[in-house]
Amino acid sequence: MRHQGLTRSSPSKQTGVVLFVSMILLLILSMIGVTVARMQTVEERMGRNENNRQLAAQAAEAALRGAEAAIQQGTYTYATCAVGSQTLTGGAYSLDIVNGSIVPGLHWDDPTKVITFVSASLGAVPAPKYVIECLPTAIIPGETLGAGSGGGGANGVPVYRVTVQASGPDGNPSTLLQSIFRFQ
Repeated sequence: MRHQGLTRSSPSKQTGVVLFVSMILLLILSMIGVTVARMQTVEERMGRNENNRQLAAQAAEAALRGAEAAIQQGTYTYATCAVGSQTLTGGAYSLDIVNGSIVPGLHWDDPTKVITFVSASLGAVPAPKYVIECLPTAIIPGETLGAGSGGGGANGVPVYRVTVQASGPDGNPSTLLQSIFRFQ
């Protein structure tokens, strides 16, 4: 009995085209898999970095508000600011009009030059550090020169610049905040 319509190739005439095509498809699928795995790793790093940045910003904001509260409570006053921007008195500096702010050249890792903000609510975030600079006094709108009322002398109220540096849980410094604070 003979089967009609079926032809069978002999093994010697097969050229291996199916094997070649399947190897190319396997290579393409492997490349796609590796690319997807790399993208996932990059996205994970990006998410972790954004989380670190957000935590550092929140810690810096908390330290900024803590320093402003310390000024308002009288912990730091014009009397505690050192004369000349290079001398430290408890982390408070007086702005040197000739040389400018202490902040650009400040060594944030030197505990004798900065104030460390300690709070239990920061969790795993390293304690932010800050400095306070006493700026020239200011006149409150509506007052005249010589009629100041804030304890900053007869010519105005005290003005402070608070600069905070904070890090995320990974320890890399990532946030620097500044505020100008004055009594109303």
